[in-house]
Parts: sequence; structure tokens; C-alpha cells
Amino acid sequence: MKAPSFSDLAASPAPPLDRLALAIAAELRPDVDVAGALAALDALGEELRGDLGAAAAAPQDQLAAVVDLLARRHGFHGAEKDYDHPDRSMLDLVLEQRVGLPILLSVVYAEVGRRAGVPLAGVGLHGHFVVGHFGGAQPVLADPFHGGRPVPAVLSAKLARPWTPHEVARRMLNNLVGSYFTRMDLGRAIRAAELRLAVAGGDREALELELRGMRARLN
Repeated sequence: MKAPSFSDLAASPAPPLDRLALAIAAELRPDVDVAGALAALDALGEELRGDLGAAAAAPQDQLAAVVDLLARRHGFHGAEKDYDHPDRSMLDLVLEQRVGLPILLSVVYAEVGRRAGVPLAGVGLHGHFVVGHFGGAQPVLADPFHGGRPVPAVLSAKLARPWTPHEVARRMLNNLVGSYFTRMDLGRAIRAAELRLAVAGGDREALELELRGMRARLN
């Protein structure tokens, strides 16, 4: 079965986050193994399901199980070296290399959790990105970039809300535009900026102005 295109997913009101992230990667790199990446997420989700067992667990305990699986057992961690390299924003490569930006690690946590019935979602904070459990009376946050350490409850109460797949995709593309532009890979920077315009939301006028400026540098 043919994987859905980025344009189709971006136009969908509620696209699957894993497929949307992989579609971004496939637009910017050849030969992205979408099926392999989804299978890796499925395997991690199955492992988490086994860890949780059949008994109901409190949100804190469910989130702790996700952290134990991904950060401790499988070694997913933040990219201290080459932080802004484009590879750190590619879901398939993050799954393969176990290292990524905060937002990509949060995507991994959320998608592995979803497969095991754990209601996780990405949460954008000022200058950072974490993951939150939204199955209880109050959200519980963890920081995948720093080994899944807990985020203070005061931030959880005041700032936490689950980000939509479109919001996550737009922030991923913001990172990629900057990463490619810094490396003077204008072709891919422009393509990432074009993809960003296809995602609902954001300041479209400002995004179009930035895209025109990058295109002008090619001429």
C-alpha cells in the first residue's frame, strides 16, 4: 500500500503524527524506509505494552515506564553534539541512531506510548519541547532530551497542553529550515519552507516573506 503523501497528510484535519513526521523526512531525503520506521515504533510499543501488563497504572507510573523503556533500556537521548544537524529532525534516523532534538524524541515517546494505550502528546514550552501524559486530572511532563527527567509540576499546570500534529510538524520544519539555511543548503531550506506553508496555522505572511527571501538568494 502506498504511503500517504505529505500534502495529503498536511491537509488532513488530524493526521497520524508518525506518518506526518516520516513524510517530512521523505520529502527532504531519498529512500526513507517508512515501513521500517513504523515497524520499529510498533516493536517498541509492543515492548511497552508488555512492561505495563494488564493492570491499570497511574499516569506517573505509565510515563515512568515509557522513560525506562526508551531512555534507559534503548538509550534514546538528546543531541549534545551537532545539535541542529538535519538528521536530528528525521524520525527514521532518530529511531535508528537513538539521538535527536527534543521535539523528535517527544514524537518517539508519544508514538510508542500511543501504541501501548498511554495517552502522551508533545508539549511546546518556551525554548524547549517535552512530552506530557494527559490521562489524569493534571498533566504530567517529562523531558526526553534529558533522559526523561520530570518537568516541575508548576510548569505542567500553567503551560501544558497537547500539541496537534500540525503544530508539531510546523515546529519540526522551522528547525529544518534553519538547519539547512545555516549550512547553505538552500535547495532543501527552500523545500522545507514550502512544506511549512502547506501546514495549517502560523503567520502565513511572514512564512511567505521568508521563503521569497531564500528563493532570491538562489538567483
